Amino acid sequence: MRICDSHCHLQDHKFSGDLQEVINNALNVGVECFIVPGWDIQSSKKAIKLSIVYEFIYPAGGIHPHDAKNYNRYAEDAIKEFLKEKKIVAIGEIGLDYYRDLSPRDVQRDVFKRQLKLAEQYNIPVIIHSRESMEDAISIVSAYNVTGVFHAFDGTIEQADKIIKMGYKIGIGGIATYKNSKINMAIKEVPLEGIIVETDSPYLSPHPQRGRRNEPAYIIYTLKWIAEVKSLSIDEVAEITYNNALSLFKI
Repeated sequence: MRICDSHCHLQDHKFSGDLQEVINNALNVGVECFIVPGWDIQSSKKAIKLSIVYEFIYPAGGIHPHDAKNYNRYAEDAIKEFLKEKKIVAIGEIGLDYYRDLSPRDVQRDVFKRQLKLAEQYNIPVIIHSRESMEDAISIVSAYNVTGVFHAFDGTIEQADKIIKMGYKIGIGGIATYKNSKINMAIKEVPLEGIIVETDSPYLSPHPQRGRRNEPAYIIYTLKWIAEVKSLSIDEVAEITYNNALSLFKI
């Protein structure tokens, strides 16, 4: 069984004491590919450094909506430098967050558009963070000739359908396994070809690990959940989503 964790923050300080053990745990359950997005300049640089050490780690670089207020010419130039790196696979994570509103919404939208424009210019996918902002995010990306993934998708069937028809994937992670998850029907209806799986480690641990630090090995719980919802084998779900991720990120 081959698995791609399409979104894990292995550069996070919560892994500083046992990163190799965390990676080994993931390798032991079949994870062969790790996409590690940054959320600001420093975390993006750390993701790139990890990709140099580990052949199966692929970095992404970008400015998260929480940090949009700090976006400037220096940040944009830094992203352009990231895009020169051989293993970089996406700009991200970028997008909108109307839940915490740590940056003004108009600033979030402007910075999101500027990074989408870069992705269009450099012909590279994007990793999109969208919280309490799905309709705005869908509307904004529709204006750009870009593809990518809506990470940690928690929207409706209709929104998933719009996203997939635009050529994007939806990223499914631990929140899908929660008892009151609202995306059960969306996952049941959308084609598996439109899905990639992720953990968002060290955050959003799946059931039954909820409340603990998340790690890539726990992706197995999300795969099991999708397999049950779609009445497929876990091996089939793992293989198709693995190929989806490699195709999207051109690995």
